[in-house]
Amino acid sequence: MSQRLGNLLVQERIITPQQLQTALERVRETGNRLGSVLARLGYVSEDDIASFVSRQYGIPAINLAYFEIDPTVARLVPVDTAKRYQVLPLSRVGSTLTLAMVDPTNVFALDDIHFMTGLKVEPVVASEAAVAERIDKLYGSGTQQDLDQ
Repeated sequence: MSQRLGNLLVQERIITPQQLQTALERVRETGNRLGSVLARLGYVSEDDIASFVSRQYGIPAINLAYFEIDPTVARLVPVDTAKRYQVLPLSRVGSTLTLAMVDPTNVFALDDIHFMTGLKVEPVVASEAAVAERIDKLYGSGTQQDLDQ
């Protein structure tokens, strides 16, 4: 998604081609996601990236600061899976699991979580920083045992 996201941001004149080049070099050096690097460089905010991705893919965006997550829903996705895919289970209604994602185009994440839960997965977009912060807060020290207590 990085290269495509970068090109779309340039086309929309949100960043310049030079800013994209600088950010892509930093991505190669650090292995971090393009949106995160663009935010750290001060070219855009993480919320702007989430909003842009939401508009591009027609997937709703969510501000996690205003969302209360039920720990029983969090148990549906193991902490290692949440961290690996940068996802956060938000709610379950019937057979549908709403999942906050940094990259809603990650079909591997969607398929894995559908397979492990048996639920239909509906993605929403959230910023990388917000997802990481809520994963740490929700899952504690990072073990599944923390959730089971």
